[in-house]
Amino acid sequence: MIATDAPSRLSDVGGPRAGVRAVVALSRVEGGRLIRHPAVIAPVALSIVWSAPFLFSRDATTEYDVGWLLQVSVWFISLGALLAANLQALRSRRDGSEELFQAAPLSPARRTLALALAAVWVMTLLTLLLLAGDLAIRAAGKGAATDSGRALFPLFDLVQGPLTAGLLVLIGIAVARWLPRVVAGPVAVVGLFVVGNVISNAAQDVAWFRLTPFDRTFLDDGGALEALHVVYLLGLGAVVLAVALVRFGWTRGARAVLGGGLAVAAVSGAFQLAS
Repeated sequence: MIATDAPSRLSDVGGPRAGVRAVVALSRVEGGRLIRHPAVIAPVALSIVWSAPFLFSRDATTEYDVGWLLQVSVWFISLGALLAANLQALRSRRDGSEELFQAAPLSPARRTLALALAAVWVMTLLTLLLLAGDLAIRAAGKGAATDSGRALFPLFDLVQGPLTAGLLVLIGIAVARWLPRVVAGPVAVVGLFVVGNVISNAAQDVAWFRLTPFDRTFLDDGGALEALHVVYLLGLGAVVLAVALVRFGWTRGARAVLGGGLAVAAVSGAFQLAS
C-alpha cells in the first residue's frame, strides 16, 4: 500500500536542482507548443501577407508607415500569443485531466513558472521575424534614411516588441490561473485590443504614454530612456508573473517576485516620467 502523505513533488524527491531541471524541460515543451499554436501562427501569416505589398509600394516609405507596419504586426502576434498561452494554461482543465496534474511531480506553481519561461520561445520567434522584416524592407529599398537622417525602422523595436509579447504571454497565464474559463482569454484579448487602440489614438506628447508597454515615442529617445523602458517592462512582467503565482499561495518566492517587480516598475516608471 502506498502512503498518501508520501512526498509527491519533484522538489521534495530530487532536491532543488531536480526541480529546476524539470521546470526548464517543461518550458521547452510548452514553448514549442506555444509557437506552433494556431493563435500564434495565424497572426504571423497575416503579418507576412499584409507586409508583402509594402515592399513593392512606391509611396509607403515614411517613418510612420514603416513603424506602423512592423509595430502593428508585433501587436497582433502578441495578442495571439496571449490567447495561446491562456489556452495552454487551461489545457488540463479543458481535457478533464486536472486531477492527474495534481498528482504530477511538479507543483501547480512550478508548472506556471514553466509556462512563463515558454514566453522566451515567442520572444525569440518575434525577434527573428522583426529582423527578417527589417532586412526585407531595406533590401527592397524602403529602409533608407529619411531627410531627417533617422533610420526608418527603429532598432529599439527589436527589444521592445519581443518584451511586449512576453508580457502578454504572462498576462494570458495569469488570466487562466485566476479566471479558469475558456471565454476569459478571448475577452482579455478584445479588452487589450480596445485599450491599445484608445492609447494609440491618444495624444503622443503626454508623459503617461511612456508607461504603456509599447511606446512609439522611443523613435526620438536616447539610449538611457530606452534602457529605462526595458527595465520597466521587465518589472511589469515580474508583477504579472507574481499575480499568477500568488494564486497558489503567498509563498516566499511569490512575495519576492511581486515586491521586486513592483519596486523595479515603480522606480523605472518614475524616472521615465521625470525625463
